[in-house]
Amino acid sequence: MVNQLVLNTATIGLVISIIGFEIGVFLRDRYKWPIFNPLLVAIVFVIIVLNVFNIDYDSYYASADNLSYLLTPATVCLAIPLYQQIEQLKKHKGAIFAGITAGVLTSLCTVWVLSFVFQLTHEEYVTLLPNQLQLPLEWVCLKSPVDM
Repeated sequence: MVNQLVLNTATIGLVISIIGFEIGVFLRDRYKWPIFNPLLVAIVFVIIVLNVFNIDYDSYYASADNLSYLLTPATVCLAIPLYQQIEQLKKHKGAIFAGITAGVLTSLCTVWVLSFVFQLTHEEYVTLLPNQLQLPLEWVCLKSPVDM
């Protein structure tokens, strides 16, 4: 009874996510290994908790949805230090472009290979591609007024 009450609270997904992230921060600070990226550790932690406690994803997502409202302004705040480094960005625009290109190609190839591995139909395969192309297209469409 108490177990179901806790699992059905409106913030349990938020709590699970934050605990997972904090575990990741602790592991990163303690061991200094790149594999202990707090976001990666939080994802693995959430998957394990959902499976161990038999929590369906829809319930988790509904209770963790408020986290995205907090992350959006935080992401926008990252633009300020990025803009303060605009000269460095201009100086290394070739490396930045190469990194973006490599990331896009890797992502597209991953979707292509996994579509064969999981025997996806053509319709399923093509629905995954726009998600892989969204970020680079947004980057081009929302290009800063400062000419790089």
